[in-house]
Amino acid sequence: MKKIAYLLKEVFYLVKKHKMYFLMPILLVLAVLALLAYHLGPGIITVFIYAGV
Repeated sequence: MKKIAYLLKEVFYLVKKHKMYFLMPILLVLAVLALLAYHLGPGIITVFIYAGV
């Protein structure tokens, strides 16, 4: 858990330092999708693959 917290802290620092605020919504969407995929399991991913989405 410490590694994830450290990684998030470094990403936020990078965004803040280089003023790349446009990355924040993209990173938040990716984080939500990752948590959703983790919570629902790999079965939901195969549905999207076979549906052609």
